[in-house]
Amino acid sequence: MARLPRGKTKHPPTHSEAMKAKWADPVFRAKMSERDSRSQELRKANPARFTRTGIPNGMRREEAERMWSVADAQADKIIQHLKADGVLPATPPGRSETAVASTVASTAAANIPVPDTDAGMAEAALREVFKLALGPTGTRVKLAALATIMKFTRLKPIDVLKLATGTTAEAVLDELAASE
Repeated sequence: MARLPRGKTKHPPTHSEAMKAKWADPVFRAKMSERDSRSQELRKANPARFTRTGIPNGMRREEAERMWSVADAQADKIIQHLKADGVLPATPPGRSETAVASTVASTAAANIPVPDTDAGMAEAALREVFKLALGPTGTRVKLAALATIMKFTRLKPIDVLKLATGTTAEAVLDELAASE
């Protein structure tokens, strides 16, 4: 809804007096108190119903949840590809991927496992960034997520040289000097 100019309201001046008269009535006050207590009970029972976190404007909850689940599956696939390519370390033998130090409860009543190793935390953070990049988010969030992904997964120039030659930069320079 558009904002009104300063000093203008959408209600006539008599509205305020009518509302004051209503709230002075004990029956109306009891009815409103009952409504408020019912609302509080519903919020405590199902807090996710009363929030739109993760649901973009113009989108219904079911549609957004479907898109988030697709982004979740795609993020899992990408993480597995990064592990296969060696960008992310594979899970060491004897450790499960679900080993966690603690669990953080979010406002949406979903539990987010927090891994107990640095590599596990990096993987979990990267997975969430992929979900943001692939999910129903705004352009700014997508660009920030993609920038984070590029910073983490892009190889440094010396690493590219190591991959190309299988040796260090000094060894490549020594080979070039020896060939001349």
